[in-house]
Amino acid sequence: MSEIRTNPFTGEMSLYAENRRNRPYEFVHNTERKHANSEKCPFCGGHEAWTPDAIYQDGPNGAWQMRVFPNKFPTVREDCTDAAEEPFYTQTAGRGRHEILVDTPDHDATIDTFDAAHIASILQVLQDRLHFFRNRADTQYVQIFKNCGPSAGMSMHHSHWQVVGLPVVPKRAATMAEAMHREDCLFCKMLAYEKEMNRRIVAETEHFLALTPYAGRFAYELWLAPKAHQRDFGEMSAEERQELAALLRKMLGRVTGIREDIGYNICVMDGPRDTDFHWHIEILPRIGGFAGFEFATDCYICMVSPENAAVYYRKEEAE
Repeated sequence: MSEIRTNPFTGEMSLYAENRRNRPYEFVHNTERKHANSEKCPFCGGHEAWTPDAIYQDGPNGAWQMRVFPNKFPTVREDCTDAAEEPFYTQTAGRGRHEILVDTPDHDATIDTFDAAHIASILQVLQDRLHFFRNRADTQYVQIFKNCGPSAGMSMHHSHWQVVGLPVVPKRAATMAEAMHREDCLFCKMLAYEKEMNRRIVAETEHFLALTPYAGRFAYELWLAPKAHQRDFGEMSAEERQELAALLRKMLGRVTGIREDIGYNICVMDGPRDTDFHWHIEILPRIGGFAGFEFATDCYICMVSPENAAVYYRKEEAE
């Protein structure tokens, strides 16, 4: 198979070339942790003084399950007011907010092993943080994400999420928002088409669909989306939160079964401020890596088609 597909929401192109799975590879990936235990981890219970003060903590020091605090090394800063002006270019001061949500006190626990009730509690805290960020005058866009494993950009072994509020809208988010509403909601129409075709649907619950996107950027990429139109992640009800938590746990179990120690990103895709979006979650397994072709062309080479990825996920469902 060699086929170029276009993402209808972003315009990004993906080139599916499954024969490349058989190409020779002479290197071994070996990422070793600096510290094999929790003694030097600032995210572990009992080390609360090693981080900025908690914004949210669901128990006393040393006895909590979740903890939110400002990132000690933020990508954007609340005290940033100026950017070095160069008239030929466009620039904006990196004024914003960057928070960490530590979602377990267990240094070695991973989200695919959490129970659904705990994942639902995590989703609720993330919704609360989204509402907080949305109410800030300097925030135009909020990105919620989780990096799992060093190949996915994780710098701290201890499980955690990040929430970043930006003063600008990233191009990808702006493009998606514009495309979704050229004609009603394009995302709703895509979900209806996928249900009719039933080639890439992986799992379905009362309120959510899990599917492998037609033109995903990553092998085994998964999207989890509300079937009914919801403009943002913060609108999800308690019942829907419980349902999504169970689905997310199930899907992450299958992602981690692709291969040992697989890295992946979880991205909550929401719209810019005051826009009518169709929020969803993108799970991005990090198999292979971007190289010169991707950086030069913005076209992503994938070695597994979405249809074959769906076969894998559905096989796991049947078993």
